[in-house]
Formats: sequence, structure tokens, C-alpha cells
Amino acid sequence: KQEVMARPPKPPAYLDEIAGQQWKTKAKQMAERGDLTPADWNNLELYCVNYSMYRKAVADIALRGFSVEGSRGATTSNPALKAKSDAEKIIIKMSSLLGFDPVSRRRNPPETEEEDELDRLE
Repeated sequence: KQEVMARPPKPPAYLDEIAGQQWKTKAKQMAERGDLTPADWNNLELYCVNYSMYRKAVADIALRGFSVEGSRGATTSNPALKAKSDAEKIIIKMSSLLGFDPVSRRRNPPETEEEDELDRLE
């Protein structure tokens, strides 16, 4: 069984500001739930990096729109649309694995100290 950490680790130094902020917020959330283990770090890192990419893609789309001028002068789809879509898929998957979405939170409710019927049967 993995050792549960009381305090979240600092974000990796190479994360940008948006990803680092997400790391702090989400790691704190997991630590408060009492289920942050070193095994979660890679998934948390993937979540944070892709959240940052998503935010940058959204900003680019807001700035340049859905179409941009390609290298040969023709109008083409803004590459930020694909980056946004790819990042969303990873964010959704990691949110589920890390328990950030409502469905996974219902499936894995936080452990309570109270003894329940199953504990008494053991």
C-alpha cells in the first residue's frame, strides 16, 4: 500500500505558472482528502501540464479566432483548436483518475474515521 502524504510536494520547477498553480491547488485538495501518494504525481503532472496548454489554447482562440492565415496565405483552422481538444481529453481522463470530477468522487468517497458495518464484520 502506498504511503499517504500529509503535505503535498512542491510543483516541479519546469512547470509554467499556470501548471504550477494548478499543481498547488490540486495537490492541496488531494492532501486534504487524505489520498495523495507519490504514485499520483505523474497523473497530477499530466493534468497540470495539459490544463496549462488548454488555457493557452483558449486564449489563442479568443485572440485569433477559429481560422488563421496559413504559411501560404490561405485561411486554415487555428491549430489551437486541436491543442485545446487534445488537452481536454487528457484533463478529463486525469480528473477521473485523480478523483477531481463528481462521478469519481461519488465512486470513491473520502475515507472517514468512523467505523462502519463492514469494519465490525472483519
